[in-house]
Amino acid sequence: MAKLLSKIPDSIALPAGFLLLPIGTILLPLLPELGVPLTLLATRFLGRKFQWARRFNTWVDNKWSNLRTRFKSGRRADHPKLFKWILGTLFIVTTWQVLGLALTFLLASFFDLDVDLLFSTADEDLAAIRALPAWSSAATILISFLPLFIATLLAYRIFLKKDIKSLFTSRNKYSYKRTWIGFASLALISIAFGSLDLILNWDSYTFSFKASAFLPYLLIAFTLLPIQTTAEELFFRGWIQRWLDNGKKKQWSISILSGAIFSLPHLANPEVAGNELFFPIISYGATGFMLAWVTYRDQSLELAIGAHFANNLLAALLVSSQDSALPSVSLLSVPEVPWGPAALFSVIMIPIFIWLTNRWGAKAY
Repeated sequence: MAKLLSKIPDSIALPAGFLLLPIGTILLPLLPELGVPLTLLATRFLGRKFQWARRFNTWVDNKWSNLRTRFKSGRRADHPKLFKWILGTLFIVTTWQVLGLALTFLLASFFDLDVDLLFSTADEDLAAIRALPAWSSAATILISFLPLFIATLLAYRIFLKKDIKSLFTSRNKYSYKRTWIGFASLALISIAFGSLDLILNWDSYTFSFKASAFLPYLLIAFTLLPIQTTAEELFFRGWIQRWLDNGKKKQWSISILSGAIFSLPHLANPEVAGNELFFPIISYGATGFMLAWVTYRDQSLELAIGAHFANNLLAALLVSSQDSALPSVSLLSVPEVPWGPAALFSVIMIPIFIWLTNRWGAKAY
């Protein structure tokens, strides 16, 4: 390996070293199995020119044997090897993007929709989307999550050689009652806080309900929307979080990291465009943290699946923003997401949701 690395020219090695070093350093305390090799590789490249990099490489290399011993002693015996997680993740993401886009284009062609509009964040394009039937636009977007749903299940079975049921729950039987508890808990909290905001900021809301569009949208809301939310839970709280949970990390670190990863793809949503990223990151990250926490606590996706569906269903049917990523037929709408209050609500909701689901969920088995 050393001879192979030495053949890489400096023009490639040095930029690669500067690129890999911050990634490896960040992952070092969070995911050392990946952070240590990346840091060693980066400092080996940079060590060709910088003495500090050679010293850092020596220090990490000297600690490597101790770290490796800790990895082996702390890792759960049933935790799959790193390369299986990497291959599985590549399979999931590639399948999702390729087949998801194919299904989206196919359905867009069937409904005679302009795909460019669906992926645009421009105000005029969002206005054009709102002029289209909400149910067909929503179906075209949501169908792309079907490959994510299936690919995650396949990866768990093929790459990790594990029973698919264990991806959903560690118990002998999946509890639909706990899924309803997750749904009811988040719905109760959201409606309570939403009602308060409606009273305090009535002028910000617009009555947007259209009965003719509501019934066909319900079909999409109760078929494709659960697939979308469950697919995200399988990938983020099922696949990714189980990767992180290797027996060495604490619940806090796993939940924080899982929430951060969950927030990243959501930053591409149209409602985030043109806003400072701080509050959207807090909002999505807090929600991801909350769902990760109860998933780790119960070793089950039951609560998270129900809560995620409740969140998206309420946004589709009760209150949505006009720049939302998902076309809806909500009863009320606001011009844009108030990210400051949304972030505050997401943080406040964490302890309430954790307490409610712990209190009600314990009686569900």
